[in-house]
Amino acid sequence: MKKGIVGLLSLILGTAFGASGVNYLKNKTILEKEKKVDKFKSYYNMLNQWLILKQENKSFEKYFIDNEFKTIAIYGMGEMGNRLYDELKNSNVEVKYAIDKNAESTYSELNVVNLDDDLEEVDVIVVSAIFAFDEIEEQLKDTFDCPIVSLDDVVFEL
Repeated sequence: MKKGIVGLLSLILGTAFGASGVNYLKNKTILEKEKKVDKFKSYYNMLNQWLILKQENKSFEKYFIDNEFKTIAIYGMGEMGNRLYDELKNSNVEVKYAIDKNAESTYSELNVVNLDDDLEEVDVIVVSAIFAFDEIEEQLKDTFDCPIVSLDDVVFEL
């Protein structure tokens, strides 16, 4: 009788823990997917605004000149970082270098460095990884004295 009760109790507890474990994993997967969707929505909205600016013949150079940023560094040389560099490379704004956590495997005509390299001072750092801006800004504040802005802010403030 005692073994039967212990067995039944074990079955009930095992089922409860198993169900909660499955529910936890399901919720974690849903949250990860929602985060990914939010990331791509952010990129979509920013790129849509960027296209509107291009159609209105507004240049990124204006944003940086108006804010007295003559030299910049780009954090993140993925697609957005490369597009920003393309926008500025023939302008009066000098892109001194790019910072990327995968600097050694990043191909660019621009000098791409790691955060722990000896970095030249710039007027502003533009973070192209807009979805992770807060974490990146926190990391950069310890190393740099200049303003740190999100590419998203540049696009929407133009």
